[in-house]
Amino acid sequence: MVGKKTPDTMMSASRLPALMGLSKFSTANDELDITIAAHKGEKRQNKQKEAMAWGDCVEPVILREAAKRLELVDLVLNHEQAYYYRDGLPLCCSLDGTSDGGGQVITTDPDQGIFVIGQDSITLDGIGVLEAKLTSVQAEDVPALYRGPIQLQAQMEIMQAKWGAVCVLYRGVQLRIFLFAPHAQTIKTIEHVVLDFQRRLDKFKATGEIEYYPPQNSADASRMYPVASEDTITLGAEAELLAERIDAAKKVIVEAESDKADAETKLKVLLGEAKAATAGRYEIKWPMRSYRAQPERITPAKEAYSIRQSTISVKELQ
Repeated sequence: MVGKKTPDTMMSASRLPALMGLSKFSTANDELDITIAAHKGEKRQNKQKEAMAWGDCVEPVILREAAKRLELVDLVLNHEQAYYYRDGLPLCCSLDGTSDGGGQVITTDPDQGIFVIGQDSITLDGIGVLEAKLTSVQAEDVPALYRGPIQLQAQMEIMQAKWGAVCVLYRGVQLRIFLFAPHAQTIKTIEHVVLDFQRRLDKFKATGEIEYYPPQNSADASRMYPVASEDTITLGAEAELLAERIDAAKKVIVEAESDKADAETKLKVLLGEAKAATAGRYEIKWPMRSYRAQPERITPAKEAYSIRQSTISVKELQ
């Protein structure tokens, strides 16, 4: 599947990790804002990032190789439409691919990059759902929940599939295929959060009021109160304790920065002209940094030159 097929006017499988507080990239309130904006007729402003574009490019390659390793048949990659949950739950999904497992019984085979998750073996009974992912992180034995597993559970439920695979290409050089069976408790949780999301959406459509989720971070809280009034109010003991925590943390940061600067100064003296050293379990580096010559523009041209870095790096040896 290349390109977005699901509408922003309702919750979709790929957005579930954010709705469930599991995503590093988005929050439940981000997703609520996206859907409300879609109902207002507004289009998403953010452009596709390069990493996502490359994911779309290599998606067919990932799934063809996964199908080859699993010995699947009838691989279908051209799912051009969105699919919708039965029984009226406002949830949809798009599919990267589907394939027939032929009833094979598969067990974990690390040499082939095949990992059965949550059980010793899995039967690839009938048509399964294939989800492709591309990431720059180190290979995992179990994929992060936001990197396919939650999305796949929703896709399997919508398609009534008995198995599914999250196929992750790590750093462009290592493919791992994670096989999942439907998980009843996960599906129950998905249904609950989707119904609550729809309740909030329906409330907005009826009243114009946005019932945000409890803020997941400071940016979430800012979104909830984007405008400041002229009021000055008095808060109680809880606010005082929170203010005290912030004040104490700021002092710790100042002390830590001062301690770090003092240690760096003394380390530079100990290093002298050496660019690197080892000390116990640490590797210490203070190298040169080189700059290429630059052509003359508005400012005068600069000759090539080298200076020593202003900071040193400290890394614990493995």
